[in-house]
Amino acid sequence: MLTATRAVIVFACLTMANCGIFHAMPVVDKQPVLGSCCPPITRRQNSIPVHYVTGTHYEVGFSVGRTFGSIIKEYVRLYEPLQSEFLPMYAQPEGKEIYEESLKSTQKYFPQYVNELQGLADGAEVPFHVLFLMALDDTLPKNLNASSKDKGPIGCTSLIINQPNAQLLGHTEDALSETTNNYYIVAAHVLPDETEMGGIFQAREEKFEALAYAGHLPGYASGHNYYGLVFSINTIFVSKPLRGKIPREFITRALLSSRADLGEILDILTNEGVGTADGFNVNFGFLHVPKESRVFHTVEVTPKTDSDRSEVYLADFGIGNNSLHTNRLLHLKYPELDEAAYGSSLSRESRYKQMTANKTAASIQDMLEVLGNREDDPWPVFSDKPDARVSTINLGVFDFNKKTWTMWGNDPINNSPLLQLPLTFTDLIDPVGNDININRIEVVDTFYPDK
Repeated sequence: MLTATRAVIVFACLTMANCGIFHAMPVVDKQPVLGSCCPPITRRQNSIPVHYVTGTHYEVGFSVGRTFGSIIKEYVRLYEPLQSEFLPMYAQPEGKEIYEESLKSTQKYFPQYVNELQGLADGAEVPFHVLFLMALDDTLPKNLNASSKDKGPIGCTSLIINQPNAQLLGHTEDALSETTNNYYIVAAHVLPDETEMGGIFQAREEKFEALAYAGHLPGYASGHNYYGLVFSINTIFVSKPLRGKIPREFITRALLSSRADLGEILDILTNEGVGTADGFNVNFGFLHVPKESRVFHTVEVTPKTDSDRSEVYLADFGIGNNSLHTNRLLHLKYPELDEAAYGSSLSRESRYKQMTANKTAASIQDMLEVLGNREDDPWPVFSDKPDARVSTINLGVFDFNKKTWTMWGNDPINNSPLLQLPLTFTDLIDPVGNDININRIEVVDTFYPDK
C-alpha cells in the first residue's frame, strides 16, 4: 500500500505546481494572543488536505482513517445528530434491528465498500457501527417514528453550464457547521483482493479523486474517475427512508468505479435487487467526449415502496442548456420533509432565476457569481456567517474544456481558489492493471478566474 498526503493552504505569495499545491508563507489576519507565541486559528481554515493512496478497499480505508483519525474523531464527537439521536436509537432493540437489516443488504450488494468503511473505522480507531450509523442518516429516526430535530437549511447546490464557450459543473458543499474543516480529498487507486469479491456489484480496479466528509466514504459529495465520469451529489430529504435498503452513501460510492457509460450509471443508481434507503440527486457529465456533442445529465433517485429497486428519473441538458439542482425533487413524486432544507432550496432556486432572468449563465465568472452569492438571509446560496447552523464548506468547479477541478474554501467572489487538480490524473501514477485504458491527455495551464 502506497500513501501520501498533501495539505493545501492559502498563502501571501502564491505559486502553483501542476498538481495544485501552493507554497509560501501563510497569511495571518489576527494579532497573536497575549502571552502566546502563535496567532489564533480562525474557524474557517484555508486548507484542503489531499490524500494519495493505493491498495485494496480495506487498505485504502485504513490509510485514510489513520491519516485523518483526529479529524474523524473530532467530527464524530461534534456531530449532534449522531450523539443525540442515532447512537441512543441504536441502543434500542428495534433500532439495532433496523441497523442490522441495512448492514446485511449492504454487505450482500457492496461487500468491498463495507470493507472500505471497516478499514476507515479501524484506521481512525472509531467503532464501525458509529460510521455506519452516520451513513444510515435519518433511516433510524424516521423508521422509529421518533421526532428528530430540523437540521436547518442543510444541503448543496449544483449548477451545470453547457454553453458553446463554457462547459462547467459547479457544486457547493453545504453541511452542518461542525463539518467545517472536517473534510478532505481522497485520490485513490484501488486494487481489490479476493476477499472483497462476491458482491452483487462486482469489485473492480478503481481510480478516482473525490471529496469525502470525515468518517464517510468518498463519493457522496463530488468527484471524478479515470473513465471520465465527473459528478456531484445533492441530498433529497425524504420523509420516509426505507428500512432494509442500502444507505445512499454506498450507492454513490459505486459511481466512482463506473465506466463513463450512461446505462451502467443508471443501473448503479437503480440498484436492482435492493434499492436506496433514502433520496438524492446526481449531476454529471463525461469528460472524454467531443465538446460539440457533450450532454450533461441530472438524475433524481428515491426509495421505491414495495419494490427491490430505486426509483430514478433522468433529465438531459445539451448544448445551450443550463441546470440548477438543489435539495428538493423537481420531477419524481415522493414525500419530502417540510423543513428548512426545503425552504432553503426554494430560496436558492429563486435567487438563481433572478440572476439569470435577463442573462444566461455562460462563463466561469457567471457560475461564481451564482454559487458565491450571499444576499439572501437566512438562506443564501453561499453560507459563511460565523453563527450559521449550516455552512458552505467547499465550492468546486469542474471545467470540462480546461479539464480542471478548482476549489475554494471561502467565498469565490472575494477569495482566490485554494486548489486545482487536473481531471486527467497526471498527478497520479498510471494504473498497473489492464482494466483501465484511456489515452493520457496533456496537462492544461493553471487557471485563475478573473474577479
